[in-house]
Amino acid sequence: MARKRGGRGSSSRTNSLDESLVSLDRSRGPLFLEKQEQSASTPGRPDGHRDPMCCRRPQNRMRITDLEAIDISRAFSEKPHLKGKLKKVLGRMGVSLTFIGDTNKAQPYTCPLLEDDTCLVHRSAKPIECLAIRDDESFSQEGRRSIERRDQLNQDLFANNWDYKSIPLMLANYLMDAEGPAVGKSGSTLRKELQKKKRRDDSDRRNTGERSR
Repeated sequence: MARKRGGRGSSSRTNSLDESLVSLDRSRGPLFLEKQEQSASTPGRPDGHRDPMCCRRPQNRMRITDLEAIDISRAFSEKPHLKGKLKKVLGRMGVSLTFIGDTNKAQPYTCPLLEDDTCLVHRSAKPIECLAIRDDESFSQEGRRSIERRDQLNQDLFANNWDYKSIPLMLANYLMDAEGPAVGKSGSTLRKELQKKKRRDDSDRRNTGERSR
């Protein structure tokens, strides 16, 4: 698995992972905008949430990559709204794992991230395909681009040493790893920090320019 490739020893690898998580989070932006446009013309669940029935057996067959599993695991370690949720998620994971085998094939299962008909990581670490997929199980051009970008990020980071499996299988590799790549900030947090830094830098440059006049 890809998590075996990286420990804490390499700062360059950590930086590459953080940059990849930021890029992954950027890929979600156009998909959320697309969902907003769809909901404006076709009333549905708010903020791009899927029908929860699509996240349960037998309909749900969603798979994710290593990078997405790392992002989700990091979100559980640092997002305030997810504090205290991990134990129940692990319990639901255990149930889901009894229905599926360790394979990269699509398999029906109930997503352990679904709680009270809502995705726990919807705005913090949502899997790309969960956002990209339409009601008819197809993908828009934007959705396909985001999926291709996600796969390329995994390939660039892990070479051929990454997986694409059901969510419970992938999370089982990372959620309980206290020292691996799942330790750190999620892509959404890292991206917000970069945005804040850019605003500060822009403000400093403007202030410097005004003082030099």
